[in-house]
Amino acid sequence: MIITPATKLLALIGDPVEHSLSPLMQNAWIADHGLDAVYVALPLRSADPAAAIRALKDFGLAGLNVTVPHKEAAALAADRTESPVANVLRREEDGSFSAFNTDGPGFLDALSEAAPDWRARVKRVLIVGAGGAAQGIGQALSPFADTIHFANRTAERGEVAAAALPNGRTLRWDDLERGFGAADLIIQTTTLGMKDQPLYDWPVALCRPTAIVADIVYRPLETDLLRAVRGRGLTTMDGLGMLIHQGARAFDIWFGIHPDTTKARERLTAALA
Repeated sequence: MIITPATKLLALIGDPVEHSLSPLMQNAWIADHGLDAVYVALPLRSADPAAAIRALKDFGLAGLNVTVPHKEAAALAADRTESPVANVLRREEDGSFSAFNTDGPGFLDALSEAAPDWRARVKRVLIVGAGGAAQGIGQALSPFADTIHFANRTAERGEVAAAALPNGRTLRWDDLERGFGAADLIIQTTTLGMKDQPLYDWPVALCRPTAIVADIVYRPLETDLLRAVRGRGLTTMDGLGMLIHQGARAFDIWFGIHPDTTKARERLTAALA
């Protein structure tokens, strides 16, 4: 494509962003629909990320995806927001930023693909981690579950995430065995499953035979957690599902077009291979 001053610029910001497949996914959708736009990844390292994000408005960016560790800062930086954590910003005609969270709805879209009957199966949820993605997922699942437990290595952060939900609860990190044994849906949102991270001995032997286990990590696509629970025949969901569906919802927010998620999975699976 030819980039001109009229080309809409969209970006992923976070730290790190080098590993992300979002530029490949979003630029492929842009090409599919013949749009005059381009999507890039920009590392953002700042002592005041909210101020840095506000400053991006002056550069005329049409939209932003926001990843760790800046999702809370993105919500603070926006002129209006639907959530205290945001992973999508859209520049309005008046130059202001509107903030959205597509992590939670995107997770539900992916979960419905992996386990179409999940609403009938899930009453007790365990979310491992309490960052921006965990909070967005918890908000989306809250209306459908009886309880949502957050287990986080930093207990205070887990307490904040739980307090934001009417049915939110906390679970001590050293009590994960009890959490794995009681949950109908287990969602791993930390960096523990990522490539080059140390192995973790997840208590999967205690999982219910009907449990659904999701890991939002997609590098590697089959994490140690997913490999272990698949060995027990449990229903699993890999990290590509959420990446694709939250990205598709972001694309719709920016362009008013819902892109082809099936084609995206084919492309991203090939890229990971």
